[in-house]
Amino acid sequence: MSAKMQDEIDAEVLRFTSLNKSGIRVLAKHEMEQLIRKTITSGTVLGWAHGEAFQRQRMQRQIDQLEYEMNCIKDRLKDAEMELLAVQK
Repeated sequence: MSAKMQDEIDAEVLRFTSLNKSGIRVLAKHEMEQLIRKTITSGTVLGWAHGEAFQRQRMQRQIDQLEYEMNCIKDRLKDAEMELLAVQK
């Protein structure tokens, strides 16, 4: 994980922990910070993994489309070669 991402996670942790400056806490502050940090990190990793999977699927569709286009071009080239051979005879 990059330092920038870790800084953003730490900023979110501070934002969540500063909401409840007074009142009863079930967890100690460091426990709550740890829990929030883990939650945000997990959410970030899950979002990244989902984005990577979506990107991989999109790229595979693009590769399949390019392969199809290449096969069409090869077929047209074969047809053109056959026509050229027929004209030369």
